[in-house]
Amino acid sequence: MVQKFLVHDDEEEVELELNQEGGRTLVRRKGEDHWRQVELEQVGESGLYVLMIDNRPTELYLERRRGGAEVVIGRHTFSYDVGPWRPGSSRPKNAGAAAGLVRITAPMTGSIVEVRVSAGQFVAQGEVVLIIESMKMNNELRSPAAGTVEAIPVTAGTRVKANDLLVAIRTAQG
Repeated sequence: MVQKFLVHDDEEEVELELNQEGGRTLVRRKGEDHWRQVELEQVGESGLYVLMIDNRPTELYLERRRGGAEVVIGRHTFSYDVGPWRPGSSRPKNAGAAAGLVRITAPMTGSIVEVRVSAGQFVAQGEVVLIIESMKMNNELRSPAAGTVEAIPVTAGTRVKANDLLVAIRTAQG
């Protein structure tokens, strides 16, 4: 049976169709003819996952939250709201986008190398707010929305675990 979902991020709304058959999960965007086979496997107890799309792997960090998820792929953070599709369930573009308190959490266990913002500072969407080192690699974490830094409970040298709060940003609409 095909299920339909609406997926919202800060920039667009997408209708997805999901079909589970014969132990496989197939997904396609509304209007596309081609179905893609997808699998999502968690690695250990952390927020690290491997997403297989048509047998091509992508590593990502996933923090599930009510109604959606925060996803980090490489140096990019995405915030998604997911809900069942219903006729007329589309929302106006940018309605509620990035409103309120945005929480940037650690995508992995590691050490904070550098904090580039301070409480009360305005940050633009996409601006690097801090750098975390994990497995001898430095990873820039960027603000998913424009707003004012409300809290930074970490400093350079702080050890963090996956999902620990690193920066809280209050958006203009919040």
